[in-house]
Amino acid sequence: MPDNKNPIIFPDLVEANSITQWLSHTLGGLTSDKILYPVIVVAGLIVLLGLMYLTFRFLIFRPIASSSFAAKRMLFNQLLKSRILGSLAAVVGLIVVDIVLDLLPNLSKGFYALTDRVITALLIFAVAQTIVRGFRFGDAYYSSLSSVNREGAFRGYVTVGSFLVYGLAVILILATLMGKSPAYFLTGLGAMSAVLLIVFRDTLLSMFANVIVTTGDLVRVGDWIAVSGTDADGTVTDVSLNVVKVQNFDHTVTSLPTYTLVQSSFTNWRGMFDSGGRRIKRSLLLDQRTIRTLSANELEQLAKLPLVDQALTLERESVTGNPECANGLLVTNSGLFRQYCLVYLQQHPKIHHDGMTLLVRQLEPTETGIPLQLYCFTTDTRWAFYEAIQASIFDHLLSLVPVFGLRVFQTESDFAEPEPQARTVDLAPNRLVPAWSSETQPNSEPPTSNPSA
Repeated sequence: MPDNKNPIIFPDLVEANSITQWLSHTLGGLTSDKILYPVIVVAGLIVLLGLMYLTFRFLIFRPIASSSFAAKRMLFNQLLKSRILGSLAAVVGLIVVDIVLDLLPNLSKGFYALTDRVITALLIFAVAQTIVRGFRFGDAYYSSLSSVNREGAFRGYVTVGSFLVYGLAVILILATLMGKSPAYFLTGLGAMSAVLLIVFRDTLLSMFANVIVTTGDLVRVGDWIAVSGTDADGTVTDVSLNVVKVQNFDHTVTSLPTYTLVQSSFTNWRGMFDSGGRRIKRSLLLDQRTIRTLSANELEQLAKLPLVDQALTLERESVTGNPECANGLLVTNSGLFRQYCLVYLQQHPKIHHDGMTLLVRQLEPTETGIPLQLYCFTTDTRWAFYEAIQASIFDHLLSLVPVFGLRVFQTESDFAEPEPQARTVDLAPNRLVPAWSSETQPNSEPPTSNPSA
């Protein structure tokens, strides 16, 4: 048992008392000034905090984080972007300041208690900020992995976590400054929950919607979206806790509450860009009165033209065995033109031929004619190039409609035909040669058409 005459001496306590005695001796009579001494203490603590912050952030933490070992494993650029080093430096600096405050001699109890509460409150905020920035750094690191490779993979969870951490920090800070238990504020918060739900309704809805949007990868910055019932039709520039900003194609900006993307439907065109194919779904309206069967002489002449021979083979295969062909193989001009459109698209270098739907179909007749719909996908998804490809295809096909003895329906007044030759087959071969075909023969003579056909 220890001897009562020789009590145990704690080295740390003796060292602290020695530092306090040294400071008291150094400061001398200054510690007895009730106004100047506290002012000097506050100013000194602020300066010390600034020095500690700069020292730990730029002279200790940053060199460690920028070392070759850490840079490869901790992604130094993302670490700097998250600003977690500054929060860590603030935490260490406040801890040092709090230790120094305990060593200062002759401080009044009121001044010491107030200063200690302020430092503790700042320390709570700095710790909360460190945790939140740690969340963001973890999100950035996870999002950069090759298996994920998308920005803000955990942004929704980070947002909710930040809200909870800062909410708890506010309660602890108020409890510290007022010298009360945190349970006191939690009890009052429960009584005000109904009011808070009404006041922060949109914020709470957007917060949980943000979790769904980001974790479900519904929308990313850079996506082209169109939201039904709104003016939003353009590129997403920002996805935040409360608002999704969309820059429309006319350079206006539409701001939508985040929960709008969950409560209503919207279209995200990202899948189209990722697939590498943009859909063409447009129809040619053919006049029903110009549809007829082609004679054997017309078929023989048409078969000599580029691509039409392939189209004729497909059309003959499709009608073989049909009841209407019981007395002979009948080929219509509209059916041959439909097959020509299909062959033309199949050989077009800017149309996807494998893995994506490609068809030419006849839709239900309407009062404006028979729609002949082209359904295919271009190899270039850029807007201007897509429109150019689509326009060139329809320009070519529209120019060839008269070759097959057809007309495009527009209005009733356009069909006052001055002469019966308006519906005859135009067999000029140059009109059938695609601009991109290498088989073009400009010097070849057109076959002689039969006027009586």
